[in-house]
Amino acid sequence: MWVPATEHEILAAIEAKDLVETASFDAKASLPAKGKSKDLAIDVAAMSNDGGTLLYGVGEDENGRPTVPQPFKLAGARERVDQIVRTSVSEPPDIQVREIQTNEDPSLGYLVVAVPPSPRAPHMVTVGKEYRYYGRSATGNVPLTEGEVARLYERRQRWEVDRDAMLDEAIASAPLEPHEGYAFLHLVARPVVPDEGLLDRAKGEQHIADFLYGLFSAALTAEVFPSNFVPDLTLNKRYERRADGWAESQGLNEEWRETRGPKDVLDFEIRLDGGGRLFCGRAAQEHNGRLLIFEHTVAGLTSRFLAVLGGLYTEGGYFGPADVGLAVTGLRGGISNVVSQWIARKPQPYDKDQYRRTERFSATVLSNDTRTSPSVTSSSTISQNSSGSK
Repeated sequence: MWVPATEHEILAAIEAKDLVETASFDAKASLPAKGKSKDLAIDVAAMSNDGGTLLYGVGEDENGRPTVPQPFKLAGARERVDQIVRTSVSEPPDIQVREIQTNEDPSLGYLVVAVPPSPRAPHMVTVGKEYRYYGRSATGNVPLTEGEVARLYERRQRWEVDRDAMLDEAIASAPLEPHEGYAFLHLVARPVVPDEGLLDRAKGEQHIADFLYGLFSAALTAEVFPSNFVPDLTLNKRYERRADGWAESQGLNEEWRETRGPKDVLDFEIRLDGGGRLFCGRAAQEHNGRLLIFEHTVAGLTSRFLAVLGGLYTEGGYFGPADVGLAVTGLRGGISNVVSQWIARKPQPYDKDQYRRTERFSATVLSNDTRTSPSVTSSSTISQNSSGSK
């Protein structure tokens, strides 16, 4: 799924004659005229079945090929696309609309509408009493047959993953057994749309160690998370090949486990299909008879985890939804490390053994702002519950 990000990419594709209408790509000179909004709604609904890109601002030549750059005024264009999709398709699929300005005149440019494969497809076009489902062929949109609609509904059921079961599986596969005096952090993520080749496509011609090093380097910046905590990701290029992917681990050899316990254990696995799993043995640790919850560690590692996977999805061209789960186990009796240092009265201990949360959201959220994603901000809830706040 090609989603251009710059004018240079568009012009280079035009010059190379790479722009050809397919089931997953279509180029048009401009947005539909007033009264023709149904055309855009049909395009988006049709592409939402398997994903695709609509590029506005490229016209056809005398042979009917999209080879003529025709940048148009961008003012209000993005908002119009969003409004058409929200009012003309039921239920509206998730889309990403990107403005690409020209170098010569920022008021002119191209509009890219990326339509990820939707787990809720098919989506009905309702504008103008249409009430039909559409799909894509190699040369355009076609109404779906009854059998094709039935197959998409069956796929919708298969893609409705039980996120709690996914999280249970991650907890059960933890590299350490529960340990007195410690709470463990478990993170898991999985693209909703299956793609066994996602990691290979994302790394391209790079060696896997170089590619993973780049992802981890980007996740270790202050922009992803500004505070220091232990344990944290490292940059050593010693990645371990596993059955379903690659992993970076610390503190898991027998000598470390016996002498240092869970506090230095960190295991991050990236799967070939774009899934990920992270385990940390020090979400909380007993100190002076109190189990202290390290919320900075929970929030920081979650931010880094999502940033790594967001980078993976960006490089692999995956724009669909992802299921994410977070759990902290062994929490009962724990109190916030931060709150314990400044609150005047004794903090209220956490009264459950686990904190859990799962979400489904667009893969672009992982790339754009990991610190405000639902799974990350949940760490503040642990702090509030363990301080007696209501």
